[in-house]
Amino acid sequence: MNDKAVSAKETMQNIANSQCGWASSLAYFSAVNVSEVVNSLVEFVATSTPAQIQAWKRSVPPLQNGCKQISRENPTSAAYGAVLEYFLPDSMKRADAILLVSGSVLVVEFKGDGNEEEEYLEQAADYSRRLYWYHQLCGAEGVNVHTLVISYGIRGASKEREWITLANIDELKSVVAKFDNPGKSPPIPVEKFIRPDLCQPSPSLVRAVREYYAKNKLPRIKRIDDITRPAVERVVNEIHATHAEKRRKLILLSGVPGAGKTYVGLQIAHEPFLDDLAVGMPGGEKPTAPAVFLSGNRPLVEVLQYEMRQAGGGGRVFVRGVHEFMKRFSSKKSAPPPHHVMIFDEAQRAWDEDQVRHSHKDPSACSEPEAFIRFAGKVPEWSVVMGLIGDGQQISYGEEGGVALWAKAVAQGGGNWDVCGPPQFEDYFSREGIPYNPAPELHLSKSVRFHFAMGLSDWAGKVVEDSSNMEELRFTIARLRSQGYQLRCTRRLDAAKNFLWEKYRNQTEARFGLLMSARDKSLLPVCGITAVNVRTFRAGPWYADPETSPNSCRRLTDAITEFSAQGLELDHTLLAWGTDFIRKNGVWDDSFAMKFQRKKAIRNPLQLRRNAYRVLLTRGREGSVICLPHSLKELDETHAFLLECGCENMDA
Repeated sequence: MNDKAVSAKETMQNIANSQCGWASSLAYFSAVNVSEVVNSLVEFVATSTPAQIQAWKRSVPPLQNGCKQISRENPTSAAYGAVLEYFLPDSMKRADAILLVSGSVLVVEFKGDGNEEEEYLEQAADYSRRLYWYHQLCGAEGVNVHTLVISYGIRGASKEREWITLANIDELKSVVAKFDNPGKSPPIPVEKFIRPDLCQPSPSLVRAVREYYAKNKLPRIKRIDDITRPAVERVVNEIHATHAEKRRKLILLSGVPGAGKTYVGLQIAHEPFLDDLAVGMPGGEKPTAPAVFLSGNRPLVEVLQYEMRQAGGGGRVFVRGVHEFMKRFSSKKSAPPPHHVMIFDEAQRAWDEDQVRHSHKDPSACSEPEAFIRFAGKVPEWSVVMGLIGDGQQISYGEEGGVALWAKAVAQGGGNWDVCGPPQFEDYFSREGIPYNPAPELHLSKSVRFHFAMGLSDWAGKVVEDSSNMEELRFTIARLRSQGYQLRCTRRLDAAKNFLWEKYRNQTEARFGLLMSARDKSLLPVCGITAVNVRTFRAGPWYADPETSPNSCRRLTDAITEFSAQGLELDHTLLAWGTDFIRKNGVWDDSFAMKFQRKKAIRNPLQLRRNAYRVLLTRGREGSVICLPHSLKELDETHAFLLECGCENMDA
């Protein structure tokens, strides 16, 4: 075996710990048997389907042929590289192939159906942007990053734009030649390109995002420094101590709705002092973003990224989705995350092992807390997992384990973990035999979401929990009203909409929107109210765009559910109350609710409805209009109950 082949084999031995299914020199890739390449890809992609394998068998030979021509015609190509099925930074998406040539990183995407739709091309172009933003070597000066969509069936000449070129299969060599610049700069070595520790945002991008965050007030996340400062200071001190002692620590921060938990997490994620505490990853590179804010609340992630996109990096430098993050790093073969501090928003909603196994199709998967403790333990020298805990906000499958899941995870993680948090969680850890450091400042008891209209979260909690103290509830609403907070009830949807349009007609920056429960099945057929599709819903435009946009919440056309509202806020809400949670003979009843498909995965469906409506009732900073459509007679008793609880009757 020649030197090139030996080098390629050595590179291939590292693939299990990297992010791709194949990595070698261009020359070796073009000469090796197709079956060796395909077998390597099948081993890497455990979920390979027969269709996927057939696609590889179809696309690899022409790619090899094009690489062979490049190698034969370019005398400097010995240093060129080929990488296949590469996990893109900050993503679970894989690029079909990446060619490393002089001065360029070329993402090659094969398309066998002749698809030229703009949406698909934009997705392919995003591969280049991700590499440019999140791979340190790709963002270096003199390195061009570009996507080549190579189709088997397009007509006419190739099409080219800033990030992407669309060409036919027989044009591969000539298209690559446009970006291959021998003598301009050497190619990125393949063994360096696949190093996980280099998949990080560039320092300049990190600085830009930190500066943007410091100067701009995020509209959907209120800055409340005076209230949250003690908690931030305690967390900072705990991080410093963990670094000094070279240990692992779980820090829990709890709070009532609107108390600023998310803000504290974002503040810590953007702290520059963490740069001085970071140590080199296994490959030697120090983390450029030592902390990351993670949330299983997809709309919250989308809104934060949408608000921060002007700073660069698509708003993803410090804010990520927790479920994809866990998928990426929880495997035993995965490299450690390039972060010393991982902030888990709404950690009380972390999935238990049954939900993780169902969602990831992995019978051996563990719970999200256990996975976090495991892969945080791989981070060199020290690490902190920070869990932001909300009260009564579990609203779906696999979220009913709460803080107990974190105690169990730490117990299974060994003796290198310390735990610090609010006093009320100590019993969970004591039961597992884990020492616990109680810190009262790590509980935020004062809601500041509602322009200092204190008491809304308490009122909503008591309403959904069958409180019989009507006098107390009416007193709370009277106090809210005296402070400017508005809670109104109506049986007419048109009246509710007109009220909000008139109230905010001259306040173009104000945000108001339509909310409903995800398990209601009566509002659509009777009133025409339908919830957005959570799979395709784009939360950023809904929350942030002006009323002229068809996606804006101010149009009051698309209703979001508790899944798209949790953790976020509007100035005013219009809550369309459904029949999934109604008063029936003096108690709450969920018998008309849409049933859960996986009934055995739910412990207490009525409690999930309580939690859902608690969330829906506490999304408005200035007020809420609750509409119980008059055509739904099942809501008569509920309407009467809410009026008895102190809500103002708009129809009187």
